[in-house]
Amino acid sequence: MPSIKAKKIDEKIAEEFSKIKINSIGEIYIGENKIAKCRNKWTRYFMSVILLAICNGTRKVEEAFARYRYQSIGNGATCRIGIDTTTSTTPSMSDLVNKVDVAPDSITRRLIKEPDYTLYIAEFVFAWNAGTLPDIYEGATAEGDIDGRVGEFGVYLETDNDDWETGITNPNRYTIIYAGTECQVRIGNDSAVRLASRIASADDAFDAFEFYGSIDPLTFKWRFQVAIL
Repeated sequence: MPSIKAKKIDEKIAEEFSKIKINSIGEIYIGENKIAKCRNKWTRYFMSVILLAICNGTRKVEEAFARYRYQSIGNGATCRIGIDTTTSTTPSMSDLVNKVDVAPDSITRRLIKEPDYTLYIAEFVFAWNAGTLPDIYEGATAEGDIDGRVGEFGVYLETDNDDWETGITNPNRYTIIYAGTECQVRIGNDSAVRLASRIASADDAFDAFEFYGSIDPLTFKWRFQVAIL
């Protein structure tokens, strides 16, 4: 059999629609004003769950008395802000550095695609109403206020624990949760809402800012994008 030269392989790789680009973009709004557009950094659990979604052995069965259904990575999606402004993001992070543990008042999910099928987007809009978050400013001393600036955002998605050993063969990590006659086949064996991505001022993603949550709403829009190139 004749050998395939590296040059020909490179030419094949360079063919149109042979590559996929994955990224995500965050947008920060105070009231109606967009104050930043920024890229995120990925963390360990997101990388693990992407692999498991592709490689995991799961099943979908519908019977008269039981129904199995897949549970999305976006199930239970949420967001938190934090006040750390000096710590760069690393893949090993499992949570924000200095989290303000207040959930958004509303979460909106959208699916978007381009007509030519080359770009697909999963959009999450996390919104905190005025009065939900505390006032965050440097030198704060009033009760309930926080001394500092908003310096990090975290997006939390339904992910698997990455405790599997490297080189695992034929993974089949799922848990069935009984709720009446309905069963859920989860992404993995230890599925929970975990930090999937972090957007931080320490990574130069945006400028840390003071925020008066008692009077201003805050919105964080996160778009996960997959493009075929």
